[in-house]
Amino acid sequence: MRLSMHQVKALEKNFDVGNKLEPERKVKLAEELGLQPRQVAIWFQNRHARWKTKVLEKDYAMLKANREKEPPRNCSDCLNSPSDNRQLSGDDCPSVVFN
Repeated sequence: MRLSMHQVKALEKNFDVGNKLEPERKVKLAEELGLQPRQVAIWFQNRHARWKTKVLEKDYAMLKANREKEPPRNCSDCLNSPSDNRQLSGDDCPSVVFN
């Protein structure tokens, strides 16, 4: 069953207030919106997953941008290569590990 625009807007508004769904709030929302408590719980779970993905994507983009504009810090092996004095990037540094 698809939710109406009214139901989605009400759920979004409640998610913005707090993305953790307490049992009492779940029951109250379900009654107000004419839904089963399980429908509200599943909507919150799905919405929380989408929110978390966006947060992780934003954090990754920020880390990547910072990494690209800053040389590695506190690592003399990464600043200059003894063999040819070329500047190394963070990708060349064995002590820089990103998961």
